[in-house]
Amino acid sequence: MRKAIKMAGWCLAGCGVVAPALAEQAAVVEFGKDYLIGAALTSSTAHMGQTENNLRLKPVFAFQLGRLRVSRSRANVIMSAGRGEGVETGVSTELLSRQNWSLSASLRLDNGRSFEGDPRWEGLPDIQDTVRGRVSARRSLGARWSTSVSFDHDLLDKDGGGRLLAGLGYRLPQSDRAHWDFSASGSWGSSRYMQTHYGISSPSAALVGSRAYTPGSGPESLQLGIDYTHALGENWVAFGGVGFSRLVRPAAASPLIDRKSTYGMSVGLAWRSSR
Repeated sequence: MRKAIKMAGWCLAGCGVVAPALAEQAAVVEFGKDYLIGAALTSSTAHMGQTENNLRLKPVFAFQLGRLRVSRSRANVIMSAGRGEGVETGVSTELLSRQNWSLSASLRLDNGRSFEGDPRWEGLPDIQDTVRGRVSARRSLGARWSTSVSFDHDLLDKDGGGRLLAGLGYRLPQSDRAHWDFSASGSWGSSRYMQTHYGISSPSAALVGSRAYTPGSGPESLQLGIDYTHALGENWVAFGGVGFSRLVRPAAASPLIDRKSTYGMSVGLAWRSSR
């Protein structure tokens, strides 16, 4: 428990000013005027490397509590369609903001993986749910280009380790109310992160009849995405997109991986408050 608290402090308070931001709002905590609620129909794999895509209806929402912003899925982008920039997904707060760059901190729920009932991998230890703390920096490279880098870490000491992500984005406006977003990103995992998500220990390998695998730290994946957002009016917003992911070594070499390349699609509708 002490280790988790220490890591939380390092990832959030040590990198910025989350505590002062929260303290400033301690006396008055109320819902902000901006909020959004909607739903998206998605087709994607439950976990990277699996072969089957699942069709699901997912909630999309965003609201503000004091200086804390809460958003799920693409709600951060949908909320700002035709209005300006979005915010971090998850529970987040902006730490610093300058003319063309910003620094923010956020908390995200990282869903684990259960191997119970899996005909091939039942017997492996489950990947536990955890909360990840993330510090992100974003810089605008002109009117349309932007770049970002972030680091997140398992705050509950559930063997989640750390992960570094970097991305490049390009926004192509179609009108004052509609735009395309093109993105390319990559991720790198610590040895602990990679072992938890892609490794198989020797005792576990003996139970499931597989070879043991210890990946070590290294690149995890590359992603490409194309998204479209259209504000139908002041309140209603339609959105959709497609994404492609490719696992790379050492993640791609794991026996747990059935398919190195995966894709996902989504389409949805949301209602947001007026400004």
